[in-house]
Amino acid sequence: MRSIRSPAALLVCLLVGGCRPGRTGEARQLVPELTMEGVRFSIERGGQSRARGEADRLTYRRDTTAVAAEGLTLLMTGPDGEVRLTAPQGAGVAADRRFDVSGGIHLTRGADVASTASASYESPQVGAGVVTGAEPVTVTGPGYRLTGRGFRLFPASGEMVLGGGARLLAGLPVTP
Repeated sequence: MRSIRSPAALLVCLLVGGCRPGRTGEARQLVPELTMEGVRFSIERGGQSRARGEADRLTYRRDTTAVAAEGLTLLMTGPDGEVRLTAPQGAGVAADRRFDVSGGIHLTRGADVASTASASYESPQVGAGVVTGAEPVTVTGPGYRLTGRGFRLFPASGEMVLGGGARLLAGLPVTP
């Protein structure tokens, strides 16, 4: 496994088909796994930017399209403004259009913050993706706290549905 610290080095590795010098008489083989640090990325669909983000460390397997990341930050622009998601770790398979995040996730939109232990994003071939979670979730904002067990979040519309006996506490003191 090699660690690539610069985007230019990554581009060179991808274009020339490996991240090690070729040896005379040896068949060139692609390095199946790339590990990068300080990665900036963008997610596009249908030619439109859907999100942009950063990862402290990202590993990508060329042979399986598996991806694993640490120190994730994702910024999405939705109908109600920018949404910021942070998670300590994530893993998925690009070809399957699925990504799981874990380790304590925080989603912030304006003054509202949602927190849960883990979540999964799945995107169908056609239509909008959905984020789901089976563990307890808490959403807090100015003067309220909403809790539930499990959720479904529809990023395209910004709609979030809580499950498992959702509970709303309203009229809480607003802290600056």
